[in-house]
Amino acid sequence: MDYALDQITEFVVGARAEAVPNDVLKHVTGILVDSLACALAAKDCPGARVAAAIVDVPRGPGGTVIGSRAEATLDMAAFWNTSMIRYLDYNDGFTAGHPSDMIGALVAVAGARGLSGPTLLSGIAVAYEVFHRISLKHRSYRKDRGALVDNLSIDQGFSVAIGAAAGLAHMLGYDRDRTRTAISLAATNGLPLRASRAGELSHYKGVATAVSTRQAVFACQLAENGLTGPSDPFEGRHGFIEVMEGKAGPMNLEPFGVEWALLRSALKYFPATSNCQIAIWAAFELREDVTAADIAEIVLHTSRFLRHESGSEPAKWAPTTRETADHSLPYVFSVALLNGEVNESSYSEQMLHDERVRELMGKVSVVVDDQIEAEWPDTLQIRVTATKADGTTREIHAADPKGTYRNPMRRDDIKAKWRNLVTSVFGAETDHMFDLAWGIADSDDCTKVFEQLVTE
Repeated sequence: MDYALDQITEFVVGARAEAVPNDVLKHVTGILVDSLACALAAKDCPGARVAAAIVDVPRGPGGTVIGSRAEATLDMAAFWNTSMIRYLDYNDGFTAGHPSDMIGALVAVAGARGLSGPTLLSGIAVAYEVFHRISLKHRSYRKDRGALVDNLSIDQGFSVAIGAAAGLAHMLGYDRDRTRTAISLAATNGLPLRASRAGELSHYKGVATAVSTRQAVFACQLAENGLTGPSDPFEGRHGFIEVMEGKAGPMNLEPFGVEWALLRSALKYFPATSNCQIAIWAAFELREDVTAADIAEIVLHTSRFLRHESGSEPAKWAPTTRETADHSLPYVFSVALLNGEVNESSYSEQMLHDERVRELMGKVSVVVDDQIEAEWPDTLQIRVTATKADGTTREIHAADPKGTYRNPMRRDDIKAKWRNLVTSVFGAETDHMFDLAWGIADSDDCTKVFEQLVTE
């Protein structure tokens, strides 16, 4: 008996669209529109180009590709969409990853099946709840009495595959057996290595979760057509718990039904990894009375996770690719301090090799702050100590960056981000397209919405 699998299955089957509260659907609408903006702005990213080159032609109704009329199988459309949503590293953050990566799969299938807007939104909501609980368990292995477990090598795609499969099963109205099978298959083949995020980051970093969403769609197709799956993928022999802990046992997932966790999810105000957002705000505050030329040394006091992920490898002080730079704490901090902004131009070839940025990064060190660590991840914060050439110091403490649940991005903030990302695509129609996307909750067929967002 795999109680964790049963627990997820019962939640997915039981949470039909009418049971999802309005405030949750409203929150999901903002997430979806934010994700669409990220995708539309990255329609020519490496993952999208690869998908277009190897695309499979569907024998039936093809999956919906955001911004395109391209014909693709459901799983390839999921890969294509998620590649675009993920590429700019501008989409949301929650628990231990980027759950809006799952939206690529849900849009691909919802558009192909002509599902309603509310059905798509409720599918996203269900996917987020499952993702959150799997990620919580996964994240628990990242700490050992406050210290990061350095040998943990499983990436967030594990939670993405399971959450996406759950959202699809819910959205498509699978019965218990098919739901259970889809989730089991996604879990059994969903353990991607975190090597995709180590060292000098490659193109694969931007498509790693796209591979996971493609896998989730395939798992659902197998389940829908009667294939059975492993009975105990989480708690049984050779299951997830045994892999992580050395012996089988209970997964102890956070219970469903107490609250909708996704209401605590965050959107990104800047195109940089989630935990680095607060460093950008701190740099803005510091530059109000300190110039880069004044600085002799900067110490960034952070959580263990932020230091480990974005401030512990030599490559983060010498990024040569966008993928590495937007995950580099010293880079985004230095660019923000020098330029007073972090946007798409911050990752141009010129900026990546700018001597001013390299010189300032050389003055930056990153250390773990015990108090900040104790309050992470509930509070994202950073403490900056800047020592000037004359020996005087300036200290900045920043917390709860714009976009986090205590300081959320509202509709107007998301609209401003939409304009920034897609005005070059839609021109004078930009605001109309925003209203169209935001109104998806009123659509009886979400395909009609996505067809109007085509940019080709």
